[in-house]
Amino acid sequence: MCAIHGIGFKDTDLINKMLAVAHHRGPDYKQSWHDTDITLGHNLLSIVGQVNESKQPYQYEDCILVFNGEIYNYKDLSHNPKTDTETLAKGLKNEGWEFLKKCDGMFALAFYNTTTKQLILARDTNGTKPLYYGYLKDKLYFSSEIKSLLECGFERKICKRALSLYYNQGYVPGYLTMFEGIKKLVPGQVLVDKQSYNLLDYDLLVPKKLDIDFVAKQVQLKNNYVVQQTLMGRRNIGLFLSGGLDSTSILYEMKELGVKPRTFTSSFATTDPESLLNEDSKLAQRLCKDWGIENNIVYQTQKDYVDAIEDTFYALEEPRQGKSFPTYYNMNKFMASNDITVTLAGDGGDELFAGYKHHKSPNWPGKLKSLRKHNRPLKNPELECGKDDQIDYLKEWLPMQQIKDEDHLNDFMYIESLNSLAEDFLIRNDKLGMAHSMEGRFPILNKRLRDYVRALPSKLKVDDRFYQHPRFYHKYLQKKAYEGLLPDYIINHVKTGWRFPTDEILVGRKDQPAPDNGVLKDYIRETLNDKELMDIFEYDMTDVEDRYLNNRDFDKKSGIGPRSQKELFCTLNFAVWKKVYGMSI
Repeated sequence: MCAIHGIGFKDTDLINKMLAVAHHRGPDYKQSWHDTDITLGHNLLSIVGQVNESKQPYQYEDCILVFNGEIYNYKDLSHNPKTDTETLAKGLKNEGWEFLKKCDGMFALAFYNTTTKQLILARDTNGTKPLYYGYLKDKLYFSSEIKSLLECGFERKICKRALSLYYNQGYVPGYLTMFEGIKKLVPGQVLVDKQSYNLLDYDLLVPKKLDIDFVAKQVQLKNNYVVQQTLMGRRNIGLFLSGGLDSTSILYEMKELGVKPRTFTSSFATTDPESLLNEDSKLAQRLCKDWGIENNIVYQTQKDYVDAIEDTFYALEEPRQGKSFPTYYNMNKFMASNDITVTLAGDGGDELFAGYKHHKSPNWPGKLKSLRKHNRPLKNPELECGKDDQIDYLKEWLPMQQIKDEDHLNDFMYIESLNSLAEDFLIRNDKLGMAHSMEGRFPILNKRLRDYVRALPSKLKVDDRFYQHPRFYHKYLQKKAYEGLLPDYIINHVKTGWRFPTDEILVGRKDQPAPDNGVLKDYIRETLNDKELMDIFEYDMTDVEDRYLNNRDFDKKSGIGPRSQKELFCTLNFAVWKKVYGMSI
């Protein structure tokens, strides 16, 4: 929706620089407010109210609010409010930070009391909206964008502890960022001055009635409700439609609510006529044809990928290991060019309904080991980060009271939702959408549905067949909820995953090796030919050729290689980010 900024002293020139850098997050209006102790700024993307109703910083009595996001249940929390901003300001003034426990939505906010000089900073419980902060000479700086904080004098220096986490996990979870001296609020965290609280400090109420048919119907009804919540506003809405169960269930409920949705699906060039790469895309197209719904196919090539890669990591602000980020950037760009301002996506369904094959063995140390599988161990002791170190770091910031060691699968999915879901998937949607002035929403993660499903025992979410064939029998409860409502070809579809075909482009198949040159190969060679990078990741250009680009260690089943793609894109994405931000170690 917007961007928020603040500094712990009066400086309107600096706040204006921060506002200018974050213009893409709020192109409709910008404004600042200050007294002698603090300066606040706000970039506005007006979605629910008109611009003149939504201007911030918002003043209520002796308090000032800057807010990014949406409170979906704001009308239930205040008497006849014009906007959710008004509801927030009144609630925080009258009830303090605990008012946020009543709020169902996504947000990052700062609330300042001019009388008591108390400052509240908060991030929503899913971590949908980011909020970064740091101190220089004991003065606080915070913003929705790291780019804005760099205007304040923070060094472009890499945090070595974050780098070690990144190399082992592919992203940086928790409170650290890749920038030395810049931290982020973790999902659900509230800072009151320097005292930390968490909005996830509550026990989930296990539903009394656990009959599978009743529970499945409740899931469908609650999904209908949360989809309706996320349709709020006056701007055009587009749906990321993958062909999978999560986005398709959202599409079904939009249709049931009388909304004529516009859907968008990616398709990729592939050299394998039998490839399953576009299987989900074909299902999305088939479904939209059957239901008479507009479906826009965004066809992407390796040139599109390379052309977008630097803009992608400038928007993301931190490196992440995934190899499909530029395709997300291009999809968001296409949607924005087609007059879309709000996007809906099915993120969160896998972490609620047991959608991944690794959920059959819910073990967090095992998950961490798989994330760094095939990565070469680095010799630099400063960059070492074993699974014990990662677990210790996790315990520093995770709200442990919800992990009761009674239901291992539920515990695992909860940890996953605050790690990879929050800091890899949701942040990707926020950054790459807001780069094009679009707001992303995730109906499945709204509290009414999310907390109901989280509280259910995991034995209702999977059946015995899942443990034998997880690709076929994942998401048992969600499938039960939409049995007879969605076509069988959606319900019974084998999980194929979604990715840009980098393995085909760089290595190829045993019967058809990739060409020695190409747009992406040439870009990788050029980018990784960097002495400082070679020192950090301990490789030379012979390694690049032999390990990443000419690897003939083909998988026996698929005939596709290599097994070092995670390591390659961990290194490449870091290199691109380091270049566009001018970072040093």
